[in-house]
Amino acid sequence: MATAIDTGARGGHLVGHDRDHHVLADEHAVLLSEVRLRERLVRAALGAGRWPDAEVDDLVAYLRFEVLDQAVAEERLLFASTPAGFADPRIARLVAEHGALRDLTHRLAVTGGVDADRGDLPLLVELLDDLEELLTDHMRVEEAVLSATTTDGVESRRHPFRCHTWFPVTEGPEVELDSLPREYADTAVLERLSRMRPGERLLLRAGWDLDGLAGLVARAWPREFGWSCVGSGPDRWCAEVTRREAD
Repeated sequence: MATAIDTGARGGHLVGHDRDHHVLADEHAVLLSEVRLRERLVRAALGAGRWPDAEVDDLVAYLRFEVLDQAVAEERLLFASTPAGFADPRIARLVAEHGALRDLTHRLAVTGGVDADRGDLPLLVELLDDLEELLTDHMRVEEAVLSATTTDGVESRRHPFRCHTWFPVTEGPEVELDSLPREYADTAVLERLSRMRPGERLLLRAGWDLDGLAGLVARAWPREFGWSCVGSGPDRWCAEVTRREAD
């Protein structure tokens, strides 16, 4: 049975956590919805006369950590299962488009990272248009090419398991762990910490004691993160995590 799609105010996202069968089209819908949300924020900033450096950073981060990760997982877990494998010219096209997506992501990062006075607005708009066209067409073709072999996505084939719904829940300066499935909350937070920049702070809130998570962080990144307890129950626990600057 395919996982349901919630198309609420934030955009489509998988609801429930059926690890047995995640349809590729559902995964693509999640990714495309989240990309479009971030793209709209970039365009809104431009429309307000402001250079959208922060909004482009958010879009690029999502492309790098979710969309490009999906591309790598598809090549590793799905493409080889087609009858001709990577010798199939349709698969070769999809792989080439993954490369084009990586290049486009890099160009967005470079273009969005300049200051407002030097920002090339026409180029940024062109890159956004190219991104929309590439992703929409690529995902449609990818689903058609793979449908003869499987409709499965990559989530149910990942080991260890990870889900695209974790990123938007853990994005931003505060993370509400109760919004994540309890059995995956620690994993999702560790993934979020891996994306933090030196000096960045993150506030974690949960309905359970966070000491176990603190231990996981200390073992995964010895002395790299500062951990400060700012609330210790009995109903709510809070901790502030800081990624230390390099010595």
